[in-house]
Amino acid sequence: MEKIVYLTIAIFFLGSILSFLVGKFTERWNSFWVAVVTGLIGFLLSCYIALNLHDGAIVHSFEWFRFGNYSVPFGIYVDSLAVIMALIATGIGFLDIVFSKGYMEEDESPHRYYFEKLFFIGSMVGLVFVSNLVGLYIFWEGVGLCSYLLIGYWYWKKSAAEAALKAFVMTRFGDVFMLAGIIVAWVLLGTINFQELNALAVAGAFSVKLGLVISILLFIGAVGKSAQFPLFPWLLDAMEGPTTVSALIHAATMVNAGVYMVARLFPFFDYSHALIVVAFVGALSAFIAATGALAHTEIKKILAFSTMEHLALMFVGLGVGSAAAGIFHLMNHAIFKALLFLAAGAVIHMTHHTKDAFKLGGLIRFMPQTAVLFLIGILALAGVPPFNGFFSKDWILSAVYDYGNPVIFGLTFVSAVLCIAYGFRLWFVVFTGEPSENSKHAREAYPVMLIPLYVLAAMTVLIPFFKEQIIHFLFGEVHEPFHLNLLVATLTVMFVLFGIVFLIYYKRVASTVKLLMHPLGRGINDFLFNGWYVDAGIKWICRNVFYGSIAKAVEWIDINVVDGAVNGTARLSLACWDRCRKIQTGDVIDYLTYFVAGVIAVALIILFV
Repeated sequence: MEKIVYLTIAIFFLGSILSFLVGKFTERWNSFWVAVVTGLIGFLLSCYIALNLHDGAIVHSFEWFRFGNYSVPFGIYVDSLAVIMALIATGIGFLDIVFSKGYMEEDESPHRYYFEKLFFIGSMVGLVFVSNLVGLYIFWEGVGLCSYLLIGYWYWKKSAAEAALKAFVMTRFGDVFMLAGIIVAWVLLGTINFQELNALAVAGAFSVKLGLVISILLFIGAVGKSAQFPLFPWLLDAMEGPTTVSALIHAATMVNAGVYMVARLFPFFDYSHALIVVAFVGALSAFIAATGALAHTEIKKILAFSTMEHLALMFVGLGVGSAAAGIFHLMNHAIFKALLFLAAGAVIHMTHHTKDAFKLGGLIRFMPQTAVLFLIGILALAGVPPFNGFFSKDWILSAVYDYGNPVIFGLTFVSAVLCIAYGFRLWFVVFTGEPSENSKHAREAYPVMLIPLYVLAAMTVLIPFFKEQIIHFLFGEVHEPFHLNLLVATLTVMFVLFGIVFLIYYKRVASTVKLLMHPLGRGINDFLFNGWYVDAGIKWICRNVFYGSIAKAVEWIDINVVDGAVNGTARLSLACWDRCRKIQTGDVIDYLTYFVAGVIAVALIILFV
């Protein structure tokens, strides 16, 4: 089985190279067929691994290379958690590749697109299959590189190029801390293997303070990758890439990496008392994202805020001690978020790339199938029964309720119920009302785009029927808390919010224009629209602290100390040369005088020393 695991990783990298070469030197769309076959084989291999996993993990390791006393290991550790993550990456990745045949129909370089996409999926599969932090970090950087390339795929657009650079820099900021955590663990604990680190934590073989330092350093890397407070602004700008790229990033690959790492090292984080930090950061991030989605107008950015929120809910689930709830929501979120982003891609593509929801309307008349499929995604996102999002979100809320922290519960509860408000606000604005000029020219999406949507929609309905089997496969026997009063309160608040949104955006009995005309209303809207001005705050700190103070201080040191030392050495050499040149007179008497004086000086030194 080890060979099958390595083949599953390698097939995507080989396929990415082959798709590039085939598309480059033959008919350009031949790269799609290479990509779709590669994606299907990768998914089938993942299914084969899952079916043959049984009760034990697949383990294989070897020494990669050695320097000094340090041996750098590499290997795989494939258990149920890794398999579920691989199925998400390969399954949704395959559907995304199929969908992009219609969405990218006008693209002039599909060979480059499919090369980067397959490399992206392969990096994610490698990330979840490796057995230690070094292997994880290598593939971690791989998904970061691919996200940079795919976000900036339309590199001739200044906004796309800047968004790609922003994503690269902000995630690298977190990665620096993560690398520091890996080094500290390697040097002070003597291992970077996931299972060994967890075993040391269970045995209490190191101090809690050391574990907390390592956990926080690693978690900062997860905050960057999974777009949590304060390193989330890159996720909103990442919408400059193709919508199919957004679907892959938000549903199947990159942003899930941080959640996976915390889940993989769950006993280590638990022993180190770091889970409370994970829960607080998640709760705050969820609240910021949910309120931001209420104010935004662009389809993809509303969905981006929702991705940030649901990732935060996963972190909250992990932080309050329910790894099963967090991972189950990760799986459910991957399905309904892929459905939403691909459906949004169909809307944008068929309305001539109109992204502003308020410039559309009445699309249900022209795109009825897409409207229904989008609605199914919204219902799952909002946590409406019987769709899959309801079961995992309710589980997280129950776990937070049992945890007993009122701040975490309050932020999480408000964030969870707001999903139905911003979700249906988006659906009513885009699909109901009078058609706009942009909507009147739309038509239903192509079959190649609708098929993946139908598959994902079916999964949002079918997954709850297999909930017990999935949880047992992942974690064995797990206690799932249930609080009827909490469930009733949640559904009641959601119903009230739905009624408000229904009256404002469907019945049009009230208008938000007057509210936005008031200075206070406009100020609150701008505050939420801009994600609490976190991005502006980061730019201010970079401009005034790092550039205005630290960078200028470093510049002064570079000019006056470093350059001064180098230039001073050159000037001293020239001065010495000038002085020495003047004693070269060519007169023998002068040379004899220097010689005698030197002999006398040496003799005196010998005598007195």
